[in-house]
Amino acid sequence: MPSYNNNILSVTREELELIGVTAGYLKRALAGQRSGEVYCWEYHKVGKTIYVHYDSLKEIYKSRIRNMFCGGLEPEVWMRDSESRKAAKTLEAVSDQLTQLVTTDPDELDTLMKTQLYTPVEAHQLARAAGWLRLINEFDVKRARKLGYTSINELRNEIFKRCLNEQQPQIIEGIQKPALIRFKKGTIENERVLYRNAVDYKENGIESLIHRGVGNVNREKADTIVHAKLFELASNPVKHSFEDIAMIYNDWADLIQKPNMTVSAVKAYLNQPKVKRAWYYHRHGKLAADNEMQQLINREKPSFPDALWSIDGTATQLYYLADDGKTIKSDLYIYFIADACTGAIIGHSVAYTETSGMVVEAFGNAINTYGNRPYQIQYDNSSANQSGFVQNLMTNMARVHFACEPYKGRGKYVESIIGHFQQRVLRKRENFKGGNINVRRLNSQANPELLAELRKNKELLPTMDECISELRNAIQEWNERGERRDSFGRFVGQSKIDRYVNTAHEKRVQLNYFDKLSLFMVEMPQPYAYTTEGIRIELDKKKYHFRVPDGDGLGDFIFAAEHLGEKFTVRINRENPELILLFKNGIHVATAYETERFAACVADLKEGEKSRQMAFKAKQDEYGSAFAARELQRQMAILSDMKATGTDGFGWWDVSKLEDNARNNRAEDARNGMSDGLTELERKLMGIGK
Repeated sequence: MPSYNNNILSVTREELELIGVTAGYLKRALAGQRSGEVYCWEYHKVGKTIYVHYDSLKEIYKSRIRNMFCGGLEPEVWMRDSESRKAAKTLEAVSDQLTQLVTTDPDELDTLMKTQLYTPVEAHQLARAAGWLRLINEFDVKRARKLGYTSINELRNEIFKRCLNEQQPQIIEGIQKPALIRFKKGTIENERVLYRNAVDYKENGIESLIHRGVGNVNREKADTIVHAKLFELASNPVKHSFEDIAMIYNDWADLIQKPNMTVSAVKAYLNQPKVKRAWYYHRHGKLAADNEMQQLINREKPSFPDALWSIDGTATQLYYLADDGKTIKSDLYIYFIADACTGAIIGHSVAYTETSGMVVEAFGNAINTYGNRPYQIQYDNSSANQSGFVQNLMTNMARVHFACEPYKGRGKYVESIIGHFQQRVLRKRENFKGGNINVRRLNSQANPELLAELRKNKELLPTMDECISELRNAIQEWNERGERRDSFGRFVGQSKIDRYVNTAHEKRVQLNYFDKLSLFMVEMPQPYAYTTEGIRIELDKKKYHFRVPDGDGLGDFIFAAEHLGEKFTVRINRENPELILLFKNGIHVATAYETERFAACVADLKEGEKSRQMAFKAKQDEYGSAFAARELQRQMAILSDMKATGTDGFGWWDVSKLEDNARNNRAEDARNGMSDGLTELERKLMGIGK
């Protein structure tokens, strides 16, 4: 490497050879220079080493030296840069020695241990932190510059970096060890805060690193009775404020001669994570504490559409004008079917309250619109979702379905989708009433002046039908939103509904027309008896009667004759209750249809209805008294054919001589193997052919 002295850059013979000057040429040139024959280069000797001056060389050699040894820089720039590197290297070496200048004062360590507040490890951490603060106070500008620093701030910056590093846990041979230092209020991540601590230490010594004003209570083990009293006050379900807790505690502390605590000290102590977790549950209850403090499970978003449908209902949060033109209402309720993978709302229904029928309608909307069935369904424990009919429907639809843990909305995807739908889409409507009563942000609340204007001008409000249409438009707007916004605020990327519709996956199931029909044929939770009214079922406060019709479509006389009073398992489509399926021991027995209804008065008769009534009446007689008379006559004939005479209980007086002779003939034929001894009627009853 070229050397320099007094700002003169020089190169050795070896370095000249590296840039292309031959050894022979160098020998002749230097010999001629010494004898005075020629004058080509300036040089000087240090011992036996010859240093040729850069400025006396030809430009070709200068260029090679700059490129090979100076990184393409001019010699003056390269020399200054080298000086900077040397200074930085020296300064780095000095900075590395700073940690060796930090010492632990045994007296301070003894003071910390006597407080009984700290473990030995914690006491050593605080004592070493005090050593760093002493080091900051010992250095002034003059001493910092002697070490090579340009200013005292540069030195303090180096000290801060090393303090920050020592506040982190140490990894030694793959094992995590405690941090080397700690300060009174935890990690110091700001240089000015560290300097303020140094000033405080200079004035108060080691006491500056010990909590004061609280009787030095910063741990439960510091004073068990103090901890117990603070815990009692904080955990009270009455929910005392921190100011009241401090007041009550200090009154109690005076009685038992304990140090008083400031309000800020009470807050700092009770809000330590370990302490807070204990009293928070008693103060606010399990549900609130779980939502606030319980650890969350990180879950991957479902990997394909229809992998998980998340369902729930909520108030629409939209005002509308009632039919009377005077009353302002907001009592509509909307139920959502959301796809957890894409965030698309794929099904919905609107009603006044959440019912099982509303849930079924929302599922029907999703199935009939997009024709897919879910792999899994996620829902809450509301009565509508837990009804037997809805549970059976979800069993038909999905491979897996179960309720989320109660009162933990964070685990239900649809909760987040509903919240964003309301705040990012519905909120743009003038008739939006705002989020629920618990919202705190003004952006989530409706403008009261706008609502006052709507109250004065009710004609500006939509009707109920317009409000429902507005909801459907809002769902469409939500589904058509892109994945993200660009720098201009526009939505870009594939929309939610496009990703839902056009994403192929081997586990997605597309339903045909007949699949959709059978999907909603849900088994009712209890069996039904077939009565004179057929099967009577009540759905959503409406009564239905179903009968298994005869071949001519008039009445159910044939089926009723065989099954009147029997109980059947029933499957029905609540969305389209035109027919039901009857099962017995898991086997399909018949299909029943909604009963034909006849007019009760002449004025309501429809064309051709009277003749059907008369035909129905005739069938009643045919399958009623006439049927009974025919059956009685048939049974009596069977009995008359079976009568016989003889000593085995039947005598000659019971039958005619002709019949008795015929019986004897049959018996003789049977004995001779010519016949089986039965009459034609007996063969027919026993199912024996000729």
